[in-house]
Amino acid sequence: MQNLRYVGNNLFVEKLSIKNILKKNKTPFYIYSENQIIYNYTKFKNIFKKTNPLICFAAKSNSNVQILKVLGKLGAGADVVSGGELLKALKAGINSKKIVFSGVGKTEDELELAINKNILLINCESESEAKLVNNIAKKTGKKVSIVIPTPPLG
Repeated sequence: MQNLRYVGNNLFVEKLSIKNILKKNKTPFYIYSENQIIYNYTKFKNIFKKTNPLICFAAKSNSNVQILKVLGKLGAGADVVSGGELLKALKAGINSKKIVFSGVGKTEDELELAINKNILLINCESESEAKLVNNIAKKTGKKVSIVIPTPPLG
C-alpha cells in the first residue's frame, strides 16, 4: 500500500501516526487513506481505459458518505442495495445516472425512490419485481431501464 508505512515501530497512514490517533480516540475506529482510495481507483480504471466502462463502487461494502464522495469525484458510480444506500450515494454527489440498484427484497418504496431519482438502472431479481417496476413506471410516467439476470450456464 502506497500510503501505509512503518517508521521504526510506528505505523503511519499517510502522514498520521497511529500511536497519536490512538491517544485521542477510543477503539475500535476506522482509518481510511483518501490518497490510497484515489490510487486504487485510478489504477483499476486505467486497466480498462480502452473501453471506458462505468465503474460502480459497491456501496454495501462501505457506505461512508465521504468515501463515496471521493469516488464520485473520480467519476465512479455506485451499486446500491437499499434506499438508504441510494440516498447516501446521491448525498455524496454521485450522479443518479451512474447508480445501479441491485439486490433482492427491494421494497415498493425503494423502487419508487429509485425511479423518481432517475437512476441508471434497476436489476430486477424476479418477474414480480419487474412487474412492480413496470407498474410504478406507468404510475409516475417515467421510463425505467432494467436488467433481468439470466440463470448461470451449466
